Amino acid sequence: MNDQSQQKRPGVIFFAPILEYPYAGGPQMSVINAIKVLNQIADLHIITTVPAWSLDVEAKRFLNASSRSLVFAPSSVLSSKYNFLNRVLSRIKREFMAPIIAVADVKFILEYAKQQGIRIFWIDRVLEHAFSVFRLLRRKTPEAYIIGDTEAVCSRFILRELPFIKSNFVRKALVNCKGKKKELEERELTTSADVVTAVSELDADYFRSIAPDPESIKLFSNIVDLDDYTGDYQPIDSLRCPYVLLLGSFGHVNSPMDRAAKWAVEDIMPLVLQQVPHAHLYIVGRNSDKTLMHYHGGAVSVLGRVHSVLPYLKGARASIVPLHYESGTRFKILETGAASVACVSTTLGAEGIHVTHGENILIADTSRDFAASIVKILQDPKYARSLGNNLFTLIQDKYSLSAQKRDGESIISFLQKK
Repeated sequence: MNDQSQQKRPGVIFFAPILEYPYAGGPQMSVINAIKVLNQIADLHIITTVPAWSLDVEAKRFLNASSRSLVFAPSSVLSSKYNFLNRVLSRIKREFMAPIIAVADVKFILEYAKQQGIRIFWIDRVLEHAFSVFRLLRRKTPEAYIIGDTEAVCSRFILRELPFIKSNFVRKALVNCKGKKKELEERELTTSADVVTAVSELDADYFRSIAPDPESIKLFSNIVDLDDYTGDYQPIDSLRCPYVLLLGSFGHVNSPMDRAAKWAVEDIMPLVLQQVPHAHLYIVGRNSDKTLMHYHGGAVSVLGRVHSVLPYLKGARASIVPLHYESGTRFKILETGAASVACVSTTLGAEGIHVTHGENILIADTSRDFAASIVKILQDPKYARSLGNNLFTLIQDKYSLSAQKRDGESIISFLQKK
């Protein structure tokens, strides 16, 4: 790129409340892919609240190469290298101190923006982690362009749990209260932000329905970098084949993924084993070894976080997404397609992704149907390969870096015309 075209690129501050490289989970992946894309279309400056010590040499090398600068906000020092203490501090910061902490962070952001001559602020995970920063930044800089980047419709994510809470009335009340609070924040966001991003047309329709200006709602789809799934990898010979794979981030009994694992192990796999006795289920992902180890044994292996999911994904006959509640779009399906592997999902698990049952995915919403879909894939490898290849084609066309780059260019162009 020549100097003239380089100068035309707008300066963008990307505020990152979560940041991890190499990534280990969908949210972390989406941040890294957004950075890759935005660095192609803007002079990108990353300001993050994650502590410097949490990013190793490899991570800092990648982030510095993928931006004009990597800067740590004042609140990044409010952390601990001890996992338990850091989780406690993170919860306190997020739930109780966010408006107070935002004061120092926003002051820092504005001073940095003034020094660099930047007027575009891209607030990542705005509803999940950075709403206080967004709110204060909007008040302090009414003339600036602020993009509120969402990963999901948070109110849906929260409130969809209500039907699964049977007798714990206190928890039901707390979940309902939290969901209603998020609905209010979503209305404020769509009213105040210059652009609100949505990861799918389904989410975009919701935000447009509550936005004073529906034109301010723009797609910034969840995507995968296909290069991360097509390179060389070292197969793991000890894996028990044929197997299906459950990928995700786990952590507590009420989380969507922990509930999904419970359904898969207790209700679905027994039906699968009746017809394919040598079938196996691998559960892989952050904290699965902390909350699901009671399932480890027999036809189920719980592995926790692994260095790379690629060997497990490439060796699987299918990836399963047995979700009953969530919101947004599932990176697990995108990753599965990027690896050309078949996928079985609930209707909700595939929400927002342009998949077609029987062509590039199998959709099942009952234990019996889900098990039958897994059995079909295990017993017919040719059919499994066809599903996987068709899913790859879909991901390549609609959910690759080039697709998100088009989304990003559309957002920047929209702002430049305002």
